[in-house]
Amino acid sequence: MVLSIQHPPPLKNGEIDDTANQLLNLLPKSELHDLLDNSERIIVPIKTTFYQPNEAISKIYFPLQGIVSLMNISEEGLTAEVAMVSNEGAIGITALWGVNFSSNLAIAQTDCLALGFHTYLLRKKLDRSGELPRILLLYSQALFFQVSQNVFCSCHHTLEQRLARWLLAYRDRLKKRELLLTQETLADLLGVRRSSLSVVAADLRQRNLINYNRGKIIISNPQGLRHVACNCDRLILDEYSALLHE
Repeated sequence: MVLSIQHPPPLKNGEIDDTANQLLNLLPKSELHDLLDNSERIIVPIKTTFYQPNEAISKIYFPLQGIVSLMNISEEGLTAEVAMVSNEGAIGITALWGVNFSSNLAIAQTDCLALGFHTYLLRKKLDRSGELPRILLLYSQALFFQVSQNVFCSCHHTLEQRLARWLLAYRDRLKKRELLLTQETLADLLGVRRSSLSVVAADLRQRNLINYNRGKIIISNPQGLRHVACNCDRLILDEYSALLHE
């Protein structure tokens, strides 16, 4: 279960402002203050589940810090990440357009800090004039683009390219070189066998691009890793910027 706390301690030195979420930061101040009156700050420990597949979406979350994976799970238990959400987005917004149940597993890949809104209250806000409906519709399009680009990536790019791209995307959003990730978690996110991922990771380490030990992956050479990665994450970020920062 997600732990709800009105005023939790910050996860970093210094208070994290509500406008750390880039969608909320786009709102006019008056509209933002009105919206925040109905919010609560949520501490979400790593590996906490926001929604299970087919679970009702009672709350919508706007991350201020951390990374959440939206994952598909097959009947056989196979998994793959379809989208990554950080402070540029929101989780559960399909409920605002009438889809009341989650189609994915939404799980925190890091400790997260987020703002939570009851779905029915946020729906009422959408009925009023303002920037929020436009911003969330544009973000929905950006999220759809991310999912479609991830499908293209998994079909046409090598595992080495995909792993390098994913590690850099993770690093860029957290602004850290040391990532708390196991190879098992990475294999689940990329939808591949752990043995296949281990071979590729060992090659990247041999080339001094990454290092790993006891559930940690250190990006030793970000620029070198960027030469290996495909450009899918750049395309996703460009689409987001084009839609929301015109």
